[in-house]
Amino acid sequence: QSIASSADGTKLAAVEYGGQIYTSVDAGETWTARETSRLWYTIASSADGSKLVAGVPGGQLHTSSDGGQTWTARDSARSWYNVASSADGNVLLAAAGGEQLYTSYDAGVTWTARDSNRLWFAVAMSADGTSMVASEYGGQIYTSVDAGVTWIPRESNRAWASLASSADGTKLVAVVFGGQIYTSADGGVTWFAQASSGNWIGVDASASGETVAAIQAGGQVYISNDAGATWIPRFTDHNWSSLCTSADGRQWLAVEHGGQIYKSSPFSTQGVNGGVQG
Repeated sequence: QSIASSADGTKLAAVEYGGQIYTSVDAGETWTARETSRLWYTIASSADGSKLVAGVPGGQLHTSSDGGQTWTARDSARSWYNVASSADGNVLLAAAGGEQLYTSYDAGVTWTARDSNRLWFAVAMSADGTSMVASEYGGQIYTSVDAGVTWIPRESNRAWASLASSADGTKLVAVVFGGQIYTSADGGVTWFAQASSGNWIGVDASASGETVAAIQAGGQVYISNDAGATWIPRFTDHNWSSLCTSADGRQWLAVEHGGQIYKSSPFSTQGVNGGVQG
């Protein structure tokens, strides 16, 4: 259902809806089942891969400080649809659909409700956790520059499905299910429509925000190397649900409903020389 990566791409964590949490310490070559079977829906990782947070709609949030070996239930049962983590794993943001946004500054031990009850669905944040972005499915995008204390509505009402942020929080990407991809270069103040309309379901970005990938439900993976201005379709159609990248944007992983985890690892940067495997 969802997948997360450490900054260097070696430590990975994926959650199965109705199954377990799976972790890998060798960039996805081998996986170990963790925790118990739940309706896992979302997961996020610190930069070093040691701190993880996962959510269950109708259940609790769960955190781990040892790379996913052991887990602790946090907060209350809510419709947890999406979580985001700062680089150090101490600042967390969670979206509870139909309720509020929740922030934690102690790696998930305590949580504080923010903003109002909305159909919150997607969240993302800068590496230091000060700049945050959240979206309401069928509503607006909201941005915060004070670690989630106050929020400002942006853009228009759309079926926002997923969000991604650069490490500094200035470059943002948002995808619309049944609509287009939207990018912002000023922390979410202004937005520009990109790509064609489609059933966009997921998006992630490198630390610089220059390399971005987005997936369509039942469609392809699309890659952009210019912060979302132009997009190139890759691979074949799958029922994708989530994707993630290493900080440098050179390793990508995507998961499909009822299928496998797919990995793409370019060996060279852009240019006429070299090759790409994946």
